[in-house]
Amino acid sequence: MPIPPDPSHAPPPSPPPYPSRDSSITAIPSSPTHTYLSTKEFKPTMDHTEKNLADGHGNAEPTSTDASVVVDPAKDRAVQGRMTSEDEELLQFEIDPAEQKKLVRKLDMLIAPLVMVLYLIAFLDRSNIGNAYTAGLGTDLKNFPVNGLSTATSLFYVTYVTLETPMATLLKTLRPSRLIPGVTIAWGATVLGSGFLRTYGQLLATRLILGACEAALSPCMFLWLTVWYKRNEIATRQCYLFISAAISGVVGGLIAAGLLKMDGLHGLRGWQWLYIIEGSITIAIGILVLFIMPDDYQSAWILDDREKFLMRVRDIQSREYMGDMSWSWVEVKKALTEPVVWLSGFSQLGFDVCLYGFSTFLVVIIQQFGFGTIESQLLTAPVYFLAAVVYFTGARFSDHRGVRYWLLMPLGGVSCVGYAILTGYHGSVGPMLFACFLCGIGIYICVGLHITMLSLNMAGYRKRSTAIGINQTIGNIGGVIAGQIYRTSDKPYYRLGHGVSLGFFAFGLLCMTLEWRFYVSRNKAKERMTAEDKAMMDEAGVTGDRHYSFKYEW
Repeated sequence: MPIPPDPSHAPPPSPPPYPSRDSSITAIPSSPTHTYLSTKEFKPTMDHTEKNLADGHGNAEPTSTDASVVVDPAKDRAVQGRMTSEDEELLQFEIDPAEQKKLVRKLDMLIAPLVMVLYLIAFLDRSNIGNAYTAGLGTDLKNFPVNGLSTATSLFYVTYVTLETPMATLLKTLRPSRLIPGVTIAWGATVLGSGFLRTYGQLLATRLILGACEAALSPCMFLWLTVWYKRNEIATRQCYLFISAAISGVVGGLIAAGLLKMDGLHGLRGWQWLYIIEGSITIAIGILVLFIMPDDYQSAWILDDREKFLMRVRDIQSREYMGDMSWSWVEVKKALTEPVVWLSGFSQLGFDVCLYGFSTFLVVIIQQFGFGTIESQLLTAPVYFLAAVVYFTGARFSDHRGVRYWLLMPLGGVSCVGYAILTGYHGSVGPMLFACFLCGIGIYICVGLHITMLSLNMAGYRKRSTAIGINQTIGNIGGVIAGQIYRTSDKPYYRLGHGVSLGFFAFGLLCMTLEWRFYVSRNKAKERMTAEDKAMMDEAGVTGDRHYSFKYEW
């Protein structure tokens, strides 16, 4: 059946074929009763908007199969949310669930390993200062003060926090395939260079550089994932980031236990080998990522033409969520004036104080229970492993059931109990070590799923990128705080660090509750809207998550 002609133009020529598994060609059915995009249906020709997105520059000439159709690219880009007639047709289609499942699995084959490896090495490289300290870093460097570890840990987050929002906002412009591997190679070189430190001042300088390089990773990875996955798929994929953070603790402890045994080899200390080898691995990974990381689905080498077409369908159907991806100060202002964004930032701050304190100082805390250097490294592994299992299981449950807030509250309560035990109990080792396991249960999943909840509820690419940047900027101030509350002078029990962490975690849960109340009240307000209210909203040009068609999720 031919495509219904566009009344504003002459009838188009016969439709060209689109990629299918058996190369059969049929036309788009005009009947609204169709259900799935089978493997034999017509693929519309790539229009100028899609070509602009594909080349990454937005300056391609318009293309059309109909020579009589003249499209003004500038005018088309100026109208947010405008769709071509082909887009409107694709908006009605449903992809065969089996084919969609296969497509998502294929995306996971590329996206999941990239995200997990990058975040794993990032956490390894920022947190290995704790492993190095237990192996003699503090005694080997000249002018290392009593609380030098705390200061060096905090200083990392000065440049990290400062540059996060700019990096997230400019990700689309700078291109993920260039920005991410570039900063990875740079911070790998910094870590490698840390193996040749001689003074405490040099250590502080490398921490500042490392923070500046890693600032691009967290917010940009969260944002990059939203380009590939739908709202109901994103929680599991974003959980890969924080599962990697937890796994980095497992791997980091085991790697450190092995590398520290190289102490004295070729005249270098064990902590020097730790930095040199981990830095070299990071550089190698950055070079590999440079060749395999795509900017978006149009440039994804792992997808064939059929799969790119299906990604286009998903993209069009998610346009309410994604919005216009071009630069817009209006969208940035929406994020800056959004109360939920700032609430989420303060909630993230509460969780991140615990995250960075736990990931950096856990090995030091366990060592103060009376264990040796190697034993302390090894004992961190099961704590982080349990945290990773809880996070993965919770993220899968969250995606399938659409639950976040009601999952995070009880798990966050478990972490609070753990910190309460560490703060108030100083008896036998068993209960204190058990409390470390309790802390890990809620920390990683609260940090990760809370960011997922924000990203799901910010519609429009630029608003979401700015919101995530703000969230991460405020949240990662927690790294500065964590470095100052776990002071060497407070060992062996670190009462100050555990007590402040308990207070901040409770504060994070409180702010998240207020954030949840905003989502609930806004959904109820939209449900009460009359047809006249909706018409007025449409006339006013309201878009994004404030539009009545958008439903908040928690």
